[in-house]
Amino acid sequence: MPCLYGRMRVLATFFLVLGSAVACAHGQSSDTSALINQALDRNVSLNEDAVLPIVLKHIEDKTGVRITPSDDLYDLLPWGEQTNLRISFERKTLRVALTAVARKLGLVWELGKFDISLKPMPALSRLGRRATIAELNALELLRSTDLSGWKESMTMRELLAQIDRQLAHIKEPALALDVRAGDPADPQAGLINMDKLVSIPRDTPLAIVLEDLTKQSDATWYPWGVRIVVVPKEQHVRMLLDKAVTAHFNGADIGKVLEDLAIASGTEFKIEPGAFQRVPPEYRSIKLDLDNATVRQALENIRGVTGLDYIVNSDGVYIWNQNAARPNAAPVAAQPVDPVIAMIQMDGGFQMLLRESDFTPAERAYLMQKKQNAIAKIRTEMVQKGFVAPTTQPASMPGAQ
Repeated sequence: MPCLYGRMRVLATFFLVLGSAVACAHGQSSDTSALINQALDRNVSLNEDAVLPIVLKHIEDKTGVRITPSDDLYDLLPWGEQTNLRISFERKTLRVALTAVARKLGLVWELGKFDISLKPMPALSRLGRRATIAELNALELLRSTDLSGWKESMTMRELLAQIDRQLAHIKEPALALDVRAGDPADPQAGLINMDKLVSIPRDTPLAIVLEDLTKQSDATWYPWGVRIVVVPKEQHVRMLLDKAVTAHFNGADIGKVLEDLAIASGTEFKIEPGAFQRVPPEYRSIKLDLDNATVRQALENIRGVTGLDYIVNSDGVYIWNQNAARPNAAPVAAQPVDPVIAMIQMDGGFQMLLRESDFTPAERAYLMQKKQNAIAKIRTEMVQKGFVAPTTQPASMPGAQ
């Protein structure tokens, strides 16, 4: 994932003093190692002031429990692997310590068969870039503050208004709720149904309330500076597709290219069954040079060459082959098409596709005239050489046995 912030040498320092127990509500699956469970409930004393990977290694050395960061964890922390962590506590269980560390950094941990997985909480992943200190502080506040004015069932409008009022009374850190429900005049960009009823458990932290809202409605949320942004899921996917990426594909398989773009965007790509097989073999290898280009631009270029189109919905991106009917697919609104009308060769063997929108009407007319002249020249050569098109197909390819 490309970083939107310059890398800094100064380290963010987090100071944790665990003076009281911190509740942990992690479920335990049946295949979780009993040894890890035992270690989690043992008291441990730690006094660390180092970058996060070193702190995790010291915890492993002292407790025997391996802690494995997820692949995207360091891409989302303010200074990546150089994010500094200061912890100091005496005789607290490892379970309590891990929960406190995770809450401070916008992370969650899960039990596994052989280790503990440390990964970003969903809202941090949805941010799609390195978080700032203010955003981590916002997530910590939401995880430590229970919803007031609880009702078993509330409309989206009521719930968001209650959260907004509650945040307005918190002075430090000062947060504001930014609800972007969508524009009814542009429903393709996504809309939030503000009358949707959602169920809320009693005594639930605001972060969990917002996550429940995401599971039960067409809205999602993420921190942005000193705001908590609530948007339609489809709008959030479109935001992720506008992330800039730098990548070079020189004859890469189309499936691999789309997989890399999905990872870079941070959203899920679902592929229509058989879509790749219906792409002509000569176009299944992609040459694409992305230099600080958006994922959306990459998808547009792929569409122009392969015929693979895409649709943005609340679940992510659906890739389908526009040259064939989509069985059992729900009808979708027609998408505006910006066709490729020219292609130029770049240094290094890469090709740049030029779309209709790249040219003025006069330039498009000139290109059309060039096209007609080229076709007329081919027709003249056909007549001069006495070419006659065959009326039937040969029984076999020339040279076939």
